[in-house]
Amino acid sequence: MQLQTNLGREYGKKFRSGGRLSLYLFIVIGVSVLIGSFRIPTGTGLSRSSINGTSKLTLMTFNIRHAKGLDGQVRLQSVRNALVQGNADLIALQEVDRFQGRSGLQDQARALAQSLGMTFVYAPAIRQGVSQYGIALLCHYPLMNPRVYPLPGEKEPRVVLTAEMVMPWPQSAAQGNQQGDRKVITIITTHLGVTQADRERQMPELLRIVKEIRTPIVLLGDLNMADDDPLMKELNQQLHMAPLPISESTVLHGGQIDHIFTSFPAMTDALAWTETTNASDHVPVLYQVALSQSGD
Repeated sequence: MQLQTNLGREYGKKFRSGGRLSLYLFIVIGVSVLIGSFRIPTGTGLSRSSINGTSKLTLMTFNIRHAKGLDGQVRLQSVRNALVQGNADLIALQEVDRFQGRSGLQDQARALAQSLGMTFVYAPAIRQGVSQYGIALLCHYPLMNPRVYPLPGEKEPRVVLTAEMVMPWPQSAAQGNQQGDRKVITIITTHLGVTQADRERQMPELLRIVKEIRTPIVLLGDLNMADDDPLMKELNQQLHMAPLPISESTVLHGGQIDHIFTSFPAMTDALAWTETTNASDHVPVLYQVALSQSGD
């Protein structure tokens, strides 16, 4: 499943001449030929042992930097390897390219989702002709009713993406918002701005979205600030943050700026950790919760 281009605000440069229009049309035509050459080998997809029989939900957020690794080379297969290693049920990705020359004209979210046997939704924050750059959700369960919310800011356009995840739920915990033995959880992902001024404008909008949701919530993304930033105070009052060990960083130059939050009750036995990878300047952040404990 893919978001249609009329969702969200139009960003990026418009076509300004017939010459540029012809160039982009050439790219569109070429993509259909080239995309097969850049397809990720499917190999073995993610195992669902984390759900079947153990009633665990594993969440991941990962800023992939358009698959540019620490060696400066773009290798989407390396990102896929990191996703397989994390074995998550739901994955939020940031800095995802779609038909960008720097990343081989790949539709990165679609290529990853197809190779892993997952559904996906993609939300571009920047558009330049057919080329896009934004955020995505990959999931082993249906993702319904995707929405894109443009965020204010000056340095670079940003968006919030939401979708409803419909998944099996243990009967002992099935209550409230449910569809038989299935449950709807609203997923929120975003990539906030790199400047304090932009984040000061963006955080109130993110909080407004969180407060309007009436289902259980999972929020994942690169918020570009640590948990002790004053802007995080109200978000921490609304949701429970996955508690990473203090010694672990989520980005190359140190610090914890990639976060996972849920509206599930705080749990002392929930696990949060990072996975080592050279596929990006960030590392995947993971959080595993027991479904039977998060039923309200």
